[in-house]
Amino acid sequence: MNYSKWVLLAIAATQVNIAMATSLRSEQIQLSKQNSDSKSSVITPLIVGGASADEGEYPFMSALVVVGTEIETTVSVNSSDYESNSFGFGPDGEATGSLVDCGIGDSQCQGVSNNICLIERGEINFSEKALNCESGGGIGAIIYNNVDGPLDSGTLGDDFSGSIPVVGISQQDGQALIDLQNATASITSTTLAATAQDVVCGATFLGEQWILTAAHCVDSEIADQYQVNVGEYDLRDGAEQAIAIKRIYSHPNFDSDSLDNDVALIELVESVEGTAIQLADASTTDQLAIENTIATSIGWGGRTGYLPNEGPTGNFPDILQEVELPLLTNSQCRNELASSQGINQANTGISEQMICAALDSGGASACQGDSGGPLFVETNSGPMQLGITSWGIGCAAEGYPGVYARVGALLDFIDATRSGVGITGNSKITNTPVDVAFQQEFTVTNNSTSTIVPTISLSNNSDFSIDSSQCTTLTPQQSCQLLVTFNAQNQGLKSATISITSDVQGIPTGNISIQGYAVGAASDLASSIGTQSSAISLYSGGDVSWRSNSLGGVVSGNISGNEESILIASIEGAGTLEFEWAVSSEENEDEPSEPFDALYLLINGEEIEFISGEVDYTEQSISLSEGTNLVEISYRKDVNVSDGDDQGKVRNLTFTAANPISQPTDNSSGGGGTMTWLLLLMFSGLGMRKLAF
Repeated sequence: MNYSKWVLLAIAATQVNIAMATSLRSEQIQLSKQNSDSKSSVITPLIVGGASADEGEYPFMSALVVVGTEIETTVSVNSSDYESNSFGFGPDGEATGSLVDCGIGDSQCQGVSNNICLIERGEINFSEKALNCESGGGIGAIIYNNVDGPLDSGTLGDDFSGSIPVVGISQQDGQALIDLQNATASITSTTLAATAQDVVCGATFLGEQWILTAAHCVDSEIADQYQVNVGEYDLRDGAEQAIAIKRIYSHPNFDSDSLDNDVALIELVESVEGTAIQLADASTTDQLAIENTIATSIGWGGRTGYLPNEGPTGNFPDILQEVELPLLTNSQCRNELASSQGINQANTGISEQMICAALDSGGASACQGDSGGPLFVETNSGPMQLGITSWGIGCAAEGYPGVYARVGALLDFIDATRSGVGITGNSKITNTPVDVAFQQEFTVTNNSTSTIVPTISLSNNSDFSIDSSQCTTLTPQQSCQLLVTFNAQNQGLKSATISITSDVQGIPTGNISIQGYAVGAASDLASSIGTQSSAISLYSGGDVSWRSNSLGGVVSGNISGNEESILIASIEGAGTLEFEWAVSSEENEDEPSEPFDALYLLINGEEIEFISGEVDYTEQSISLSEGTNLVEISYRKDVNVSDGDDQGKVRNLTFTAANPISQPTDNSSGGGGTMTWLLLLMFSGLGMRKLAF
């Protein structure tokens, strides 16, 4: 069976109006893969919450939100009013004139001087439609949907240069207005003074300035621009009380693929007076799970359940919802998931950092939009949090328990971050050639109230080394940088643990497990791939190495699920690298930006682009800076399904130096012990991207 986890897609913008924010709900769904074996019946729309919570019942409940201004719009034609919606970044204004049909607005509208353009959605951007109306003399634009339903998720873009008001209406109303050409129409678009919000994730208040949520909720470059509303209940009000984020601490060993260690702490810019939730320790959690204790899950997620490979959810509430669910032991959870999917228990993805909860009959569960919220039990001393909503297969489907990050197993990270000495950074060192040094930074922060002298140790001094010279003394709230060098002498996966201890007793300290893959030399591929440059050294490895292709070029190795085949070109000096690449793989047609199997391009550890599906050879050109540059092309697979040839291909790889390298006139040599990791510019015609849940 080919089932996919659901998690929250954290999608937001630095500036957003309420129409855009509302549309986030429908965009926050990661669609499951389709499979011919999936069940045909449907789940009755019930929950997530099962029922609305009582106001004030859960003062620790918090919302990770996008806050923006609300825009009010009106449309009136022949004195009849029509439902309308605003466009993101649309100008304020009002306009009255005759209604003129401009088709799809793909060229300058004719006969619209001092009138209102009626335009159908389709083919070109909303901004172009509006500008084509204005360039024809139009003073306002009504854009109607080209599919059934309202047009409620449009944006003109933050660089929109037009000045006329633009509003959106449904397909039904738009088609009706076509018959009312030359009728008098009036439209308005007005930005209101009040702010509005839309939830990105749930969270819980731990006291002072600390918020607990799921790491995948903040696994985004713009997550620090979200805000937090502590003690939230009704999303329709209170946006002005949202507090900005000062810093985000994700678990250093959070895995965005498996969602293991799915926990993060948010530090707010100010402390909050409020009721904090208690956190359960490991032994308490274990005992409650053994007893299948009834726990409560709360959030603002979708209330429409669905079976695996169906969905997505919908019916997102404004009022906080709650549902009671029995806890499961991890053994029970693995057994249930294995039985439902027909797989081995070891392949269910349930780690010791997770805990499950579910009704035997299904019909109630957390779902998309509930991520980051709490799973808790009531005790004599108040609510005690056991889990953080993380992932599931389907929503409320029988045989598919909801999965939560296990708080008791993650307390060391939580305590060290809140009141001790924590460490943050990417635990995965970029794939690196054997005998080539790659450096990566980690941040150590002292959140205690004492000045400390940290001792930083490394468990593997053969493949890694560490420079902690910046971390000799840390005052309260001070941070320092660790520089870790990965320089393995032989091929394979290498790992180490960075541990911190303090000279002040009683202060919790953190650690991080790091991994790097050393890739072996592959000079035998040079003639096949088409390079003769002495500036290029080739390396290959991973689970299966690349090989020569009988049809020319090189192809990735025959890998299985959750494996990768790595090709690295180490290039000395500034210049232009050109190559052709192709792929034949399983494609995620529903969410192309979240590929199943794909060929990836990375420059010095920074992911630049990928191709997935059936893509024939295309030319690429990369500008590289001085120093040593690592260009990695890797084919990676997810856990399920193979499609097409299931491989990536590369050919005609050439490098043209920016300046010819002259021979030295004496026997001296420059250089040093580490590499310079600089990327001058970019990939021809492609923008940088980051994949995230």
